[in-house]
Amino acid sequence: MPSFHLSAAHLLALVTALPAVSAFWRTECGVIQLGRVDPIINPGNVSGHVHIVAGPNNFNISSNYDSLQKSLCTSCTVQADKSAYWTPYMYYQKADGTFVDVPQGGVIVYYLGRGKGNATSFPPGFRMLSGNTSLRAYDNKTMTYGTAQEAPRPVSDRVSFNCINYAKPAPETPAFPAAMNCPQGLRAQIPFQSCWDGVNLYKPDQSHVAYLSQIDNGICPPTHPVLLPHLFYEVYYSIDQVDSSDGGKFVFANGDSTGYGYHGDFMNGWDPTVQANAVQNCLESSGSGQIDDCPILKANNDAQSGSNCPQQPALVDEKVTGSLSALPGCNTPTAGPGPAQMKVCPARLITPNTPTDGQTRQIPTPGKTTSNLASGSSATYKGCYVDGTNGRALSGSTFADDKNMTTQTCGAFCQSKGFNLFGTEYARECYCGYAITTSNATQSDCSMACSGDMLAYCGGPNRLSVWSISAASAPLSSTSTSTPSATSSPNGSGPTVNNATYQGCYTDSVSTRTLTGYYNNNASQTLDTCAAAARANNLAYFGVEYGAECFAGNTIASSASSGSTACTMKCGGDASGKTTCGGSNAISLFKNDAYVPGSNKQVVSVKTSTSSATYQYAGCYTDAAGQKRTLTDYFFSDSKMTVEMCANACFGRGYSFAGTEYANECYCGGVVKNGAVLAGGGDGECSMRCAGETGEFCGAGGRITVYERSTTAGRRRRGRR
Repeated sequence: MPSFHLSAAHLLALVTALPAVSAFWRTECGVIQLGRVDPIINPGNVSGHVHIVAGPNNFNISSNYDSLQKSLCTSCTVQADKSAYWTPYMYYQKADGTFVDVPQGGVIVYYLGRGKGNATSFPPGFRMLSGNTSLRAYDNKTMTYGTAQEAPRPVSDRVSFNCINYAKPAPETPAFPAAMNCPQGLRAQIPFQSCWDGVNLYKPDQSHVAYLSQIDNGICPPTHPVLLPHLFYEVYYSIDQVDSSDGGKFVFANGDSTGYGYHGDFMNGWDPTVQANAVQNCLESSGSGQIDDCPILKANNDAQSGSNCPQQPALVDEKVTGSLSALPGCNTPTAGPGPAQMKVCPARLITPNTPTDGQTRQIPTPGKTTSNLASGSSATYKGCYVDGTNGRALSGSTFADDKNMTTQTCGAFCQSKGFNLFGTEYARECYCGYAITTSNATQSDCSMACSGDMLAYCGGPNRLSVWSISAASAPLSSTSTSTPSATSSPNGSGPTVNNATYQGCYTDSVSTRTLTGYYNNNASQTLDTCAAAARANNLAYFGVEYGAECFAGNTIASSASSGSTACTMKCGGDASGKTTCGGSNAISLFKNDAYVPGSNKQVVSVKTSTSSATYQYAGCYTDAAGQKRTLTDYFFSDSKMTVEMCANACFGRGYSFAGTEYANECYCGGVVKNGAVLAGGGDGECSMRCAGETGEFCGAGGRITVYERSTTAGRRRRGRR
């Protein structure tokens, strides 16, 4: 499921269109859990339908206030808020009756100062939900509390949807729009009850809470005199990324094909002191909505929460994404008008793995914090250092691991190469060297948790956490790298292939492949057919194993080693039997001399069903995570990213600028923001090949390849009621 970044225009639309508010704050929350989990309605068991959950990493079927407090982190930016927020997942039912899930990347949570009087913080143990999962029609009879001076409002107005179309803005509706033609996606909105009886932390019929007279403002009923912060969710469903041309329909996980049954759940997990301070000073007194403008929230903010607290493994043994024959659980799409019958079908629960409960990430101290390596050596932390793609702080060997990077694995790797210094960066990257060539950065810049160790930090964007090894092995040449050069094996000392250089016989295994990126198993395989595949895909290395298996890729795994004598199997497609193609757990490895490094494409042609345009290369820009992005209006990532894919996505949404970063990320915007400047090292700093097209560059870490639309047609601002 792709991740999504929501624009500043999206975030600010609520405030500019709703009734006046004295103050508020908002937090962006990534996905922490996906599945049939609902500890409010179905505590200790599987729930009736799939929810998408934001909040603490230990969220599970039995969560309560006390357990949430023990979590290591939360997918929301403010780490003192260990609350859990969840809403129904969405699917598209095709005309043939099968289902596919709709991309959705989290929730924006607003805390607003509404109603008359000062709000009281949510008490520990407080829970509530807003909406009615069984509803399938508009209820114009059930009203909020009201008086002659404060008119009531139908409770059904608590749910609203906005079909986002910049070219033809449409009014919000209390159910799905009649025509789900939403070029920029669908926004679902649900406010919560802001009036509390002051006694009960939770009642199953929700009678412990009540809505304000106007739902999003007004007065509380006498039965519920305690005013709470006005909680409001905005959730974006990217229905524009789903092919709905077959005439199917969108449906929520609870079987609701109308939208009337939309709902949200909230389980308070705030640190009481932090929440009370924020309510008093940033909800009732002054607050712009920006976390950094509220001192107590800023002190607890983690701009890297998306990577530091990623989505956790499923808790229910059940497929909920991809192509499905039916909705998970016993849910059948229903359109009413009568209420739907909700059922709970059993499923096998998976015991949650939460070894980080009660633990905290330790900030290392230069010169004092140490780490033990597998060799028995000790590494001492030196500090956080500035790093860049054009001139690395450590210029020796390197490797990356999206899931298993730790300080210890990086240290062991660099020590095995003979280096005395190593550093981790961007949660997943490891660099080795003998001397640091850049200056110190502030420790807070190295704020990304290691991809393989949630309790430790592994640098940050363009920032390196550097360690010194106390007893390294004999050093290598300062120019050593983890990828052998074309002369690492004497030319002619092994099998020959036109436009390729033999590198040697390398050990290989299923768990640690020497090359990844391309694979083909063919009983008629030869060295030439594998070489042809590498050239066709513009991959730097290729090799054949087990007589028939062709592998190709741009880098040689750091764990790979040469010198094997097992490359003795004859090539399956060589009738003469004179050439060998690897062996069992051994690969005959070649460098593709015809390989062409990536380049920055200068012009990209884009089109929709009604129009076309071109995007011109504008340069390689510096970029920073969080609110300092160069392009901030729309974001997605894709394992097959190309410049063309990104430009088409931005053009289809009406944006003038498109940018690719970190090989698989796409950003769109109406303007280049935050004082972005061209990278000091020029185009060479955007040096990562696109995940889906190795002949193109797609930015780099902290560097974005920017394209500008050649036409000057402007994009309309988004609005909200």
